[in-house]
Amino acid sequence: MPLTGPGYERLSHTTPTVDSEGGGRWIACDESGYDGEDLLSEGLHMMVAGVAVDDAEAEAIVSDLRKKTGVKPAVKDLKFKHFQRGDRLGKLSRLWENGGALHGRCSVYVVDKRYAVMSKVIDLLVEEEAYRSGIDLHVNRQARKAALALACDGRRALKGDRFDKLGQAFVAFARRRDPGDRQAVIQSFYDQVEAAWTASTRRNVTETLQWLRRTRAHAEALHLDAAPQQPPHLELLDTAVATLARAWSERLGTISVLADEHRELTDTRLEVARDVLRTGAGATPSSMHRRLRIQRMVRGSSHDHPSIQLADLLAGAAGIVAKAGTGEPTSAGVLLRPVILPLIEQTSLVPTEGPDPFSSGRR
Repeated sequence: MPLTGPGYERLSHTTPTVDSEGGGRWIACDESGYDGEDLLSEGLHMMVAGVAVDDAEAEAIVSDLRKKTGVKPAVKDLKFKHFQRGDRLGKLSRLWENGGALHGRCSVYVVDKRYAVMSKVIDLLVEEEAYRSGIDLHVNRQARKAALALACDGRRALKGDRFDKLGQAFVAFARRRDPGDRQAVIQSFYDQVEAAWTASTRRNVTETLQWLRRTRAHAEALHLDAAPQQPPHLELLDTAVATLARAWSERLGTISVLADEHRELTDTRLEVARDVLRTGAGATPSSMHRRLRIQRMVRGSSHDHPSIQLADLLAGAAGIVAKAGTGEPTSAGVLLRPVILPLIEQTSLVPTEGPDPFSSGRR
């Protein structure tokens, strides 16, 4: 059953998707490791997988996969958990390998949640202060460098538990849930900023914290201007889906996006994401993007769409590889690693530039 209610009346898609010359290719998406605004949860990564396949072709691929692996008909929807025993995993991975039915048609957008917290610190506060001062932090990737300073060097620069306290205080300040005494939450965050700035032993971290010390007015405005229809500040699912869609449209041209249904993917937020991609809107002139041909952006259920089942399998595989890269190796992670890593989107929200976004381990 599709989601119901006032936020889910227009963009629930139940009929099979079909690629067409006018509508372009369909990209089915599903996530793994999503914990909402809890970016400091135990899992370090969230993945959104995209598969360029419509339901007509996906149905044949799913049917063939069932025959080869012996998944019983009683299992209505294929999930990654159904392939983690026996030789099923190897047969599944062949879909993505050279010569496989989905080779060259899959990608995964990765979010490193700890890095995402520090990126949000820069995005919501430091960039605002820089803009007030006439500085565009998107030029020469200054915003990314500031986020990297906090995420990658912050723990070494701040002794004891100061780094963790800084992140926890920011999440408490920025999350959607009403914290009660907003002034107390804001003050607590800036107390941690001040303590971190005083204790910092690395120049790049100290300089970034110095910027942050001047952002109190922007923090006040952020809470005053918050509107219920806006995406929550720490909610990254719709952003991840949109960024993945951008990558696919840049490769293929006209596309339509079918995301696995989720409460956070309301009609309004899907429409906003679609329109941003169509217009190329950016926070500053230097962050504007090329306008893209996004025909539709809708949500659906794996019950109705075998293409979403294929996206779920890919997202689950990426999740196993992510765990293997953060100190929890499994035989499945070892087997899938060389298959999944080439599928990672280069635009992923991670602090590494290399081919393995999971190699940084626990920070």
